[in-house]
Amino acid sequence: MNYRDIIVFDFETGSRNPHKTQPTQIAAVAIHGRKLTPKGFFNSEMQPILDDKEAIKQGLDPLEDEALRITGKNREDLAKAPKPKQVWEKFISFVNKYNFKGTQWFAPIAAGYNIIGFDMIIVNRMCNLYGPVDKKTGNQALFNKIYKIDVMDNVFMWTENNSDIKSISMDSMRELMSLSSENAHDALQDVKDTANIMIKLMKTHRAVANKIKLEKAFANGPLYV
Repeated sequence: MNYRDIIVFDFETGSRNPHKTQPTQIAAVAIHGRKLTPKGFFNSEMQPILDDKEAIKQGLDPLEDEALRITGKNREDLAKAPKPKQVWEKFISFVNKYNFKGTQWFAPIAAGYNIIGFDMIIVNRMCNLYGPVDKKTGNQALFNKIYKIDVMDNVFMWTENNSDIKSISMDSMRELMSLSSENAHDALQDVKDTANIMIKLMKTHRAVANKIKLEKAFANGPLYV
């Protein structure tokens, strides 16, 4: 049984490549591991490198106008945002509030929409720049060492046999589940929407799981493979 809290988080970025993109915003909500209720929020814009040549020199993607349009950002406001290191240090403090034993084994579980393919790559980059890092592996040491919840994968498992659902993008899920699209692609709104979808599915998991017998499930029956 899980007693660890869950941190649903989201980056807004200036391009699409998670290995080189510059974060422009990070937001998060802490969710109680048992009650599935919110415990706290985090939200901050983050100042990227605005000079394209300097960004390229540092191995980063320049900001793309289309990405700024989608996320509702502009260069003038981002120039006034706090530096990445400052934001990341505050984010570390936020996450660590929910690490009830102070070790990575009991650290909050990272959650989000497509975090395995995108946001966790950025987390590893930020941890390598500003900490914390597991010295043995070089991997992030902020979130739980084992568990992650990629809500997009969870949605796939619930919808893969439904021929009426053609897309499981976040925007498609908003439409399907009657979530407002107002402020979509703002990190804080995306976090709230993702958390609501995750909690809905987790409550469903819990209701169904109580009716499924796993112990000795294959003892007297045929295997699937």
